[in-house]
Amino acid sequence: MYQTRILDQHELIDELVSEIAQNVFLKHPEIIEKFGEKGRSQTFSDLQKHFLHLQTAYKLRAPELFMDHVKWLHNVLVSREIDTRLVLTGLSIMKECVKKLSPEKAAFYRECISEAVQWLDENHCS
Repeated sequence: MYQTRILDQHELIDELVSEIAQNVFLKHPEIIEKFGEKGRSQTFSDLQKHFLHLQTAYKLRAPELFMDHVKWLHNVLVSREIDTRLVLTGLSIMKECVKKLSPEKAAFYRECISEAVQWLDENHCS
C-alpha cells in the first residue's frame, strides 16, 4: 500500500512536469529553436529537480533548501548566459499546478515557489 502511494505520487509529479513543460514551451518556443532536443530534455530535468527539492524541503520543513536550489540554478544559468526568465516562467506555472497535490503540501510548495519567484524577479538577468 505504501509503495502504491509513492508510485501514485511519482506519476502525479511526472504528469505535472509534463504539463508545466508544455506550457513553458508554448511561452518560450525559443527553447526548442535554440537548444533543440537538449533544451527540451533539460527543461524536463530541471522541473523534476524542482519537485525533488520541494519534496525534500517539505519533508524537512526547511523551505530554505528549495531557495538554495533556485539560487544555485540561477548562478549556473547566468554563468552559461541563459536567460533566467525561463526559470521564472516554469516556477510561475508550477505554482499554479501544485494545487493538484494535497492541500498542506500544495500550500508549502506555493510559499516556497513564491519566495523563489520573488528572488529571481529581483535578481533577473537576461
